[in-house]
Amino acid sequence: MNEWMGVLAVAYRLNFFCRAGEQAGQVALERLLDDLLASGDPLLGKWQGPFNSDEVAACSLATRGPAGQALADWLTLEVHAGDAFIAESVMSADPQDEHGIWGCDLIATIILNGTFPDRALVNRIWAALVKLWSAVPWDETSGFEVAGGAPDLR
Repeated sequence: MNEWMGVLAVAYRLNFFCRAGEQAGQVALERLLDDLLASGDPLLGKWQGPFNSDEVAACSLATRGPAGQALADWLTLEVHAGDAFIAESVMSADPQDEHGIWGCDLIATIILNGTFPDRALVNRIWAALVKLWSAVPWDETSGFEVAGGAPDLR
């Protein structure tokens, strides 16, 4: 069981380094949401922002239950696009490029809060990020070892 699956007293951030070819966060987020909405359980969503930069976009998401309610705590999904915009984060996470993330042009971040994280939605987003943009996961606690808890991506 991964650390992020337990009770969360503090916000947990799961980052994904991606090669998306997008310079606008809104465009990248819309592409990701289109993929998520194409299959799986229906979602509830709320746009976040506006932001002072075209490179950033965010929304809150939850899996929608049969009565229209959120089945678990809402999560936040942030997208930061543009290689110049994210370069510092890439260099900080992987200064020697041991994990092949240099050249990434997008960071997607899932932020979990609360006591009932939406594990199924996290796995769904993770799988979509890998499918769309060959995402490499990273968090502040486990670093790149967090990839050992990847969902079944078949």
